[in-house]
Amino acid sequence: MKKIAIIIIGMFLFNLALASASIGIGVSPSKVFDVLESKERRNYTFIIYNTGNIDVKARMSLTDDLEKWDVKFYPEEFILKPEPEPHRLPPVNGQTVVVSLKAPVSKPKKFTGHVVASAGPSDGSSFGGSGAVASRMEIEVLEPKHFWDYWTKKQIITGSVVTTLVLLMLIGLFIMKKKRLRLGFVRNN
Repeated sequence: MKKIAIIIIGMFLFNLALASASIGIGVSPSKVFDVLESKERRNYTFIIYNTGNIDVKARMSLTDDLEKWDVKFYPEEFILKPEPEPHRLPPVNGQTVVVSLKAPVSKPKKFTGHVVASAGPSDGSSFGGSGAVASRMEIEVLEPKHFWDYWTKKQIITGSVVTTLVLLMLIGLFIMKKKRLRLGFVRNN
């Protein structure tokens, strides 16, 4: 009887420990407003921190208008330790994340989206659950200053190859004219 009581009490305490595990995540700053020129690259710094009480694995992403942009996260995935109670800013165990965005070629337009940090239990954890936090970004993109800013790398390479081929043909025609050569088709009977 005594063993059964000890087992029941042990299971109760074990379940109590499981119920107290939580996943939480925060971000600073919560909003970013900026103005960029077309094709301009700019870095933004965010601090991601863990408001829960277990280690979490966080992953960065973008949403809405911004997810189609050329973007890089430094780092993109990382482990966060819980912040000590009471929570305060700046966080003690927070992770600094640099988000590098390159504006698309666009007529003047306002783009909106969110920088999202998603969190779940770290690898090897016996706890489940997930959480996410987002920082709102509003970026106005200005029209390019020069007409060649509208060109992509692929268009520039293709244009260079075509221009080179046309120049080589013109040089060949000029040489043929100087040497009085003609290019023609001969019919064999």
